Amino acid sequence: MRFAFVLNLGFALVELVGGYLTNSVAIMSDALHDFGDALAMIIAIFMEKLSHKSSDQNFSYGYRRFSVLGAVITGMILIVGSVFILVEAVPRLINPQQPHANGMLLLALLGVTINGIAALRVSKGTSLNERMLMWHMIEDVMGWVLVLIGALVMKFWDLPQVDAGLAIALSVWILFNVFKNLREATKVFLMASPSGSSVEAVVEEIKKIENVVDVHHAHLWSLDGENHVFTGHVVLKEEATLLEMQTVKNEIKKRMKAFGIIEATVETEIQGVSCLDPQHA
Repeated sequence: MRFAFVLNLGFALVELVGGYLTNSVAIMSDALHDFGDALAMIIAIFMEKLSHKSSDQNFSYGYRRFSVLGAVITGMILIVGSVFILVEAVPRLINPQQPHANGMLLLALLGVTINGIAALRVSKGTSLNERMLMWHMIEDVMGWVLVLIGALVMKFWDLPQVDAGLAIALSVWILFNVFKNLREATKVFLMASPSGSSVEAVVEEIKKIENVVDVHHAHLWSLDGENHVFTGHVVLKEEATLLEMQTVKNEIKKRMKAFGIIEATVETEIQGVSCLDPQHA
């Protein structure tokens, strides 16, 4: 992320000057977007580093959720920047100004190269925070591909509206993808079952274990979109011994790893004995 930040900030400065010289609202809008990305990256780098801290008295589950918070902040910055670009670009679609196509072509080639390298480096991350930044980089690459195509069109045809049209298209596409990532981050904050896993699937897996009769009061949520937590009451056969009870717990914790569950809290009960928390839901 640090590598991507340096590339992004440096190229944003180049874009700002280049957009002014070429009179391109598409490039100027992308420069603003990249400055927003750079700010988001600083926040994301800090949040990602903080998320790896061990648990303490203040955060008993650790600081993993700060990574998700970084993703939310990053997404909000992108939304604000995209809305601002739309406000600036729509009037120029109605009253177009002719940009310098040759300058746009050179900047577009540079933009595809630099943002492509940054996207490749960031793509190695797996957290929501890193994935949000990866989308920033991918959107930048695709954006510059569109600018390249638009510049080629305006080089041979008198269609200055293409410039503003590109800026609007890029902003709408960015908003669409950011909202998708924000929806996932919001689910994490609201303690929804993580994507790709379900309480039902976990319960069915536990029921396959020898001596397990039933599972109830099962709950599954995610700390950061990757690392999940499970709690539940497991009912064992009436004749189950203490050793078998411990064996079941160990087997449950072993099988939970396949679901990305790093913390499984299991309360065991014996068949025929009433649950101590019958109203628990």
